[in-house]
Amino acid sequence: MWVRDVMARGVAVVRPETSFREAVARMRQSRCPLVVVWDGQDIQGLVTMRALVLGAEAWAQGYPIHGVGDVVSHDFILTHEGEAVTELARRLVHAGARRAIVVDGDLRAVGVVSPLELARSDAPAVCDRQHGA
Repeated sequence: MWVRDVMARGVAVVRPETSFREAVARMRQSRCPLVVVWDGQDIQGLVTMRALVLGAEAWAQGYPIHGVGDVVSHDFILTHEGEAVTELARRLVHAGARRAIVVDGDLRAVGVVSPLELARSDAPAVCDRQHGA
């Protein structure tokens, strides 16, 4: 089985200065519970709904939070659609990462693999359901 068979497609990509409100709207549109943060050249990381909630609380308490780039997680590895799921799982454990961002040949994010997709490796990825897959 390959990454392309289990990855969640349609993940939203946002810039570091994107507001929390916009990030939530993009998550809702994509139906993926996270967004990938890209600065125009490199993938900076990802932001989950949990990170947005915690970031909003920090902002409400007066911390200088200016956008999703301030709460980005670097707990990820990169993969490609042609990698074997068993190899990806091994690399995730070795790196101590929870998620893999799937990139194309131009290093653009095209999907994500989380523990949920790995656990459901015999079923369509969660975010694919919006596209009728």
